[in-house]
Amino acid sequence: MKKLINQKNFLRINAITLGSVLLLILVGSIVRVMGAGMGCPDWPKCFGSYIPPTSSAGLPDNYQDIFREKRLSKNERLAAMFSKLGYEELSDRITKDPSILIEQEFDATKAWIEYINRLIGVLIGLLVFLNMIFSFTYLKESKWIPIVGVSIFVLTGFQGWVGSLVVSTNLLHGFITFHMLLALLIVALLIWMNVKVRDLAVIKDKKLFIIGLITTLLFIPQIILGTEVRGVIDDLLISSIGRSEWGLELSNTFYIHRTYSWLILTGTVSMYYYAKKSQEQWLIKQTIQLVALVFLAMVAGIAMVQFNFPFWVQPLHLILAVGIFSLLFYLTLRIKLVK
Repeated sequence: MKKLINQKNFLRINAITLGSVLLLILVGSIVRVMGAGMGCPDWPKCFGSYIPPTSSAGLPDNYQDIFREKRLSKNERLAAMFSKLGYEELSDRITKDPSILIEQEFDATKAWIEYINRLIGVLIGLLVFLNMIFSFTYLKESKWIPIVGVSIFVLTGFQGWVGSLVVSTNLLHGFITFHMLLALLIVALLIWMNVKVRDLAVIKDKKLFIIGLITTLLFIPQIILGTEVRGVIDDLLISSIGRSEWGLELSNTFYIHRTYSWLILTGTVSMYYYAKKSQEQWLIKQTIQLVALVFLAMVAGIAMVQFNFPFWVQPLHLILAVGIFSLLFYLTLRIKLVK
């Protein structure tokens, strides 16, 4: 009975944590769409305070210069670290990219939007801590469950540090991409813990497993491409170019990203085809959901370009992509090679 209660408590905390991480990814996308990613020019504080100011009245006249110098000082130390590790090109970008020198003017709305984003991040940190604590109730059954619980906690702290680098480098594209990949890794580990604890039934199908695994692995570059496209859109947000002309400014990365989506659709449709042959109803239902998510993500991507990048479509496109990755990973965990 005690074990059953512990399992229910863990699964409840695990599900809430997973849902909160997905929510934070969505909120982060909304923050970026609203151009509030640099609403707070410092980290973890916001304009030197743990609670952001409501006006610029209390800030010194040269506040932009002050916070720019603080960011650049931090970036110098960061660049030196990467240089020692042999990443000279990245080190040069951190210190010489002209976009890093740009300092946004104080905007109370953007500051509070970014501040709320950070508060949600703190809440998730607490949930991840609870997820780790409850994972130790399974130490006798499997040492890997608490090991993964601790790993998620450590990764979440590291993710917070990477978030500070995103701010100090003024949303440098490479750091944003890495930030996103770390978030997906945390999502994947939380899903693994959930499946492991629930001891869900699996289907043994060699072809389905291979297709699922390949499609999951192929989807990671698609996420990277999408994040890079997102970076281009971020630059357009602060430019003087009208939304109606953004489609003309997109790089080749966008066209690769768009074409690549057909490969993902082919993979998920193939999974549905083999799921039908297995006659496993839960698998058929979830592969249909997977194909639907891919189709909706493609429609959202087309809608962005055709309707001049409306505000609400961009976060929707991202959360659909994260949903695709999550379901792909979950299904792959429940499909095994035939022994």
